[in-house]
Amino acid sequence: MRILASDSTHTFVKMEEARDIEDYVVRSVEEHPEGFEFFRGLGILGYSKTFRMWLRKFPRPIFLAALKGREVVSWVFVEEGPDRARDGLPIFILRAIETMPPLRRLRIGYRLLLLASAQVSGYLATKPLTTQAYRFFERAGFIDIESLPRPPAPDARMPGYMILLPQKRQLLVDQLPSHFTTILRP
Repeated sequence: MRILASDSTHTFVKMEEARDIEDYVVRSVEEHPEGFEFFRGLGILGYSKTFRMWLRKFPRPIFLAALKGREVVSWVFVEEGPDRARDGLPIFILRAIETMPPLRRLRIGYRLLLLASAQVSGYLATKPLTTQAYRFFERAGFIDIESLPRPPAPDARMPGYMILLPQKRQLLVDQLPSHFTTILRP
């Protein structure tokens, strides 16, 4: 695990090995009324187990978390897509991002998005599953892939996806200093 940044309350880390998760508490709504709930809608049980499974994949995904003490309060999962963009740049897929419900208005997820943007190159794509998620990504600069006259990837391969173009991704990365008290490794 590497510490990437901190703010006045949270430490933002990159989990690199499956065993990194074992040192932290990850509460789901089944265990705690204010716990994570995203997986419940997908029929997946066990956040810690799923996180460990993701971190065993190759190539290794990008798994970032916001910690408050020994508890994971927000997380993001990004992996490199199988195809390159038409211009040869990689396309990374943000598969999921979640913040504990009571903390959602504190912009912790947005800070994780900034850090994730600094961890990738090229394009960042995502498929929002809710109206709230769509608005979150739209405010961050993502656009509907179908709205582009010549999308970086064939939109038939990515129906319903939003994409963050490289120049917009760089604008997010440029915001890092204004959102953290300490940035150790972007």
